[in-house]
Amino acid sequence: MYILSLIILNLYIFSGCSYYQASDVEVDLFKPKKAYELSDKYLGLIRNDNIEEANSLCTENLLKNNNEITTGTSKIISFEPEALIEASSKSVFITFNVIRNSSSEPKCDLDNFAIKVIKDGEEYKIDEIKAMNKMQVFVKNNSLRIIGEDGGKSDLIVSLNNMPKDVYLRRNELMLHKEKVEAEAFGPIALGYKGKKVAISTTGGNKTFLSIAYIEESKATQGESNESNPNKEGSTEVNLEDALDKPIAKKVIPLDLLSNIKIDNLVFTKEEGFLIVEYLNSNSVRRIKVYNGENGELVDIEFDKEFPVDTYNISLINFDKEDFKISVGGKLGAKDINAEKLGEYDVSIEGKEIKKST
Repeated sequence: MYILSLIILNLYIFSGCSYYQASDVEVDLFKPKKAYELSDKYLGLIRNDNIEEANSLCTENLLKNNNEITTGTSKIISFEPEALIEASSKSVFITFNVIRNSSSEPKCDLDNFAIKVIKDGEEYKIDEIKAMNKMQVFVKNNSLRIIGEDGGKSDLIVSLNNMPKDVYLRRNELMLHKEKVEAEAFGPIALGYKGKKVAISTTGGNKTFLSIAYIEESKATQGESNESNPNKEGSTEVNLEDALDKPIAKKVIPLDLLSNIKIDNLVFTKEEGFLIVEYLNSNSVRRIKVYNGENGELVDIEFDKEFPVDTYNISLINFDKEDFKISVGGKLGAKDINAEKLGEYDVSIEGKEIKKST
């Protein structure tokens, strides 16, 4: 009996040791999902100008090697994960396609960010960030042009003269009436994450026209170059070049023609299924519209019914493939603000639902 008890006791002790050894191994495992969530959170904080909290996710070594940590005049407006690359047993690189917009002119960059995440003890931290430009879209001589990462000659996407001349209004159920498009200047633009789509706004009078251009792979993005000087904008040679350029936009899908508004941001959701339009209405109230990225249809989400246009500001916080989060606040000086309506909401694009975040 004594021998049997001793055997059972030894088995219990050995099994206990095995348990704790297995637990130690589990604790030491690097979890790529946590690394991705950290890098995704970091870019979200940068997008929302929360630099201080974003810095708290980084190692001291990374922060001390940077004199100025700001986004400058080119703001990150959206991003989409691309790949996860294992660097070691305790670190990975996560790459993102990142869209940046200029705050001073119609210009958009598609950049690639590689974010290295390490595990330091029990904490996951960002230890390195590398970025490279993949393509830029900009305005030159009333034309929207694209240039690849290798520079050289840019390609014409579309000119103001090539934009649709009249469109059906999305707010009309019976589409008989067509309205003239006065395309006098380009407004904010936004590239898709793969560089195959460009969301475009043009202005004329009190109207803003929204569209999406589908573009062919250009010579610029293929890395071909030309000896022509891109700075000779005023010369006859460049003007002739512009006139002879063939647009690489395969098609331009009209979205809407809006009156008395100012576009703030154009943002493709992840996988580019939808386009979120952030704008200021005629009363300088921030609002949102959502369009299908394939056919241009307005998605009927009842923002105006839930949050009257003269009372509540709606701001985009973050987004995914088919849903996004907004912040609702009262307009300064507005009457009849319902305090219970203020706060953050989850919006389902497919379900066309707006639910207060819990």
